[in-house]
Amino acid sequence: MLILPLLFSSQLCLAEAASEAAVKVAFLYNFFKFIEWPESAIAQNRYTLCLSSHSDFGDNLLMLEGKTVNGKPLDVVRNIAAKDLKSCHLLFIDAADNPGDYAHDLKGMPIVTVSDKSGFINQGGTIGLIQDGNRLSFEINLESANAGNTRISAQLLKLAKNIVAGK
Repeated sequence: MLILPLLFSSQLCLAEAASEAAVKVAFLYNFFKFIEWPESAIAQNRYTLCLSSHSDFGDNLLMLEGKTVNGKPLDVVRNIAAKDLKSCHLLFIDAADNPGDYAHDLKGMPIVTVSDKSGFINQGGTIGLIQDGNRLSFEINLESANAGNTRISAQLLKLAKNIVAGK
């Protein structure tokens, strides 16, 4: 009798984790629509979403196949190697991958960094995904975005839970 509730609760946790991953992937895709990169970064004929080594969104990334952003196809690169980071437009850094290190190393480059690690924007990251009650929200570090010459639209800024404007 005790096994059935335990089994159900573990399946519920898996379903919640899967839906959270789907929401994060949707956030990442939609961020592309509200960010402008400098001409040097958009000269490519596609946009690239990169994921750090520990990022695991499972099959949720399949919903991005065939998607376009502003008329350009969107590529997804998992487990991006350090030497290939310059090809990224948006980089999701898993909390297990020391996101602050990435943010520091990429400072001034036109790469928008995103992580779900608590305090990420205070470590130089551009967008931090945060839990707001039972909902997922985000916060933005404008100083980091400006350092990379990326422009975040006012529409996205209005939706942010917190904005760090810099000095």
